[in-house]
Amino acid sequence: MAREAAQWPPEETLSLWKREQARLKALVVDRDTEAWQRDAAFLGLQRVGGVDVSFVKGDSISACASLVVLSYPELEVVYEDCCMVSLTAPYVSGFLAFREVPFLVDAVRRLREKEPRLVPQVLLVDGNGVLHHQGFGVACHLGVLTDLPCIGVAKKLLQVDGLENNARHKEKIRLLRAGGDSFPLIGGSGTVLGMALKSHDHSSKPLYVSVGHKISLEAAVRLTQGCCRFRVPEPVRQVGGRVHLCFPVNTGTCGRALGGRRGAGAQPWALPCLGPGVRCAPAGSFSLLHPILGSPGASADVSSGGRVARQPSRPAPQCLTCPAGLGGSPHPLLGRPLRGCRPC
Repeated sequence: MAREAAQWPPEETLSLWKREQARLKALVVDRDTEAWQRDAAFLGLQRVGGVDVSFVKGDSISACASLVVLSYPELEVVYEDCCMVSLTAPYVSGFLAFREVPFLVDAVRRLREKEPRLVPQVLLVDGNGVLHHQGFGVACHLGVLTDLPCIGVAKKLLQVDGLENNARHKEKIRLLRAGGDSFPLIGGSGTVLGMALKSHDHSSKPLYVSVGHKISLEAAVRLTQGCCRFRVPEPVRQVGGRVHLCFPVNTGTCGRALGGRRGAGAQPWALPCLGPGVRCAPAGSFSLLHPILGSPGASADVSSGGRVARQPSRPAPQCLTCPAGLGGSPHPLLGRPLRGCRPC
């Protein structure tokens, strides 16, 4: 049974959230602030980031907070950070940021401390910006707290201020012919809250793009489109695809990285064999600064200090338990088993 956070915060907590949300909302900048944003080809933009918080299946508290950074315009991953976290703040509609954003702010802080040259110039958030109940969604909240340009990119329409996913809305979607076509999302108040964007020629479902912070809606839509190889922009797609490497395999039993068969004597919370380029932090986070290459028979041990040390080659290395885990919580799973590594 999933562990549940409190169903509703105390009244004083909710009141504090409302005041803090209003204070931060006043700091949102909804115009272009960087020179690259005003360039038709985004000249000067070199790094784009994506963030996500994904829950362990069946658990409303254990989650993985992740950040990836991609080169632009190549859209190749140059940095990623993943950390298992416990989200104890309850979910309240309109206040999701107070539950998730602190962990994303921590991920940005770690990047600034470890690899400042890789800090993204803009973040794409799997969620909403000003397209929100109070006009201040996760993308706005994260942007203000990190002082980074942020874009909200949602896969579903948040029905606020009179916006509805009704027959009229669906007809507008049907009229989007080619990738890059869009139409404005105008609320009942007359405010343009975002754009519905057909991001790919072969996509039948639009993305809902909204301003988060320090970027105009026009630039946000152009950049989202420019980051799309498929329907979902690469920063969001990559962070969503990689976040599950954090999760335990087979409910805590070592196996193949993608849920292989359990073997006799398997150790709980064990890691697949690691290749070079993996750095494991004591707090249970990891960063991959380049692909995990490895070689047949290579193996790695995780020391108590959280460092990964290459060991001499051996025929069929076993997966190893990491003592740098989160005190009873599953340690993140890093990468895939190397060639020549047999499942535990």
